[in-house]
Amino acid sequence: MSVRSYESRMQRELLDSGIPVAGLAPDGVPGAAVFAGMERSDDCVVCVSIVYEDAGPFVTVDTARWTGIRVATPVREVLEECLRGHGDRLSAVSWTEDATTMILDGAELDARIVRAGDRWWAARCEREGVEFTVVARDWDPGRVRLETVADLLPVLSRPRMPSVRPQPRPAGIPGELTREPHRELVDASLRFGRAQAEWRRDGGPVPELPAYWRSLWQAAVRRQSDLTDQPVPVAEHAVSDIVAHLANLQQQAAWFRNDDERRERAITETLLHGTGLSDRVPSRAAQLAWQARRGAILDAGALAERSWLAAWEAWARR
Repeated sequence: MSVRSYESRMQRELLDSGIPVAGLAPDGVPGAAVFAGMERSDDCVVCVSIVYEDAGPFVTVDTARWTGIRVATPVREVLEECLRGHGDRLSAVSWTEDATTMILDGAELDARIVRAGDRWWAARCEREGVEFTVVARDWDPGRVRLETVADLLPVLSRPRMPSVRPQPRPAGIPGELTREPHRELVDASLRFGRAQAEWRRDGGPVPELPAYWRSLWQAAVRRQSDLTDQPVPVAEHAVSDIVAHLANLQQQAAWFRNDDERRERAITETLLHGTGLSDRVPSRAAQLAWQARRGAILDAGALAERSWLAAWEAWARR
């Protein structure tokens, strides 16, 4: 299929969806309109995003119809996500919310606007069950004016190119990391999880795994294979399971996050059990419940999740 045919098919799909895709009115827009993606539900288009950006201002316009699918994300949360994505801290700006109006196809509509400091704002209005959300940085027209995009081909012909970070070469494991690779891997994973939780809470620089993560992972897999005689693919799965178990425990159990002694014991017992060095650890019931949780599907998953957490809570109380 040629590029032109693909763009025509995309335009037909968008038109058939019945969503009146909106963009900024043409006067004073900060850059050309660029197609930034769409969301589907049951093969039906439910959200379309258009982006305007150059070396300075940044604006997105989302057109969405969520009826019967999910509740729309509040405007403030949409704006918070944009700040996080750009490395800004949520606590470093003052937040205000107020009523406003937006112009859509010449008609004035009631709207809500949220501002984050002097640079960021987001506004949303609704017409006939369709939501129109604008998020902007370093661009403030005073009054938001939108127009339904009659010809989508020019927008579709300019798809937004995802930013690609250069991939660093795997770094060697630092010499100061002297413990078992399993433990070093778990510690790095938990630090990353805590940094992610803080980033979700307050934004700032996007957390990254250490440069030596891949080398550390490979060392843990080799060690797992040596300890258990497992083939490499099985050892990789076992290491992944250990890391996922403790990462989930940190996310969901307050005692794990707040009690150093219990956290240390939980990590030690999970490593002993996961590496096959001991299946008689005091947390054996929780270890087996985790395995059952990992194997559960659909409706059984929620029950298995509760059973796993309950087993750890019982262990923590002892």
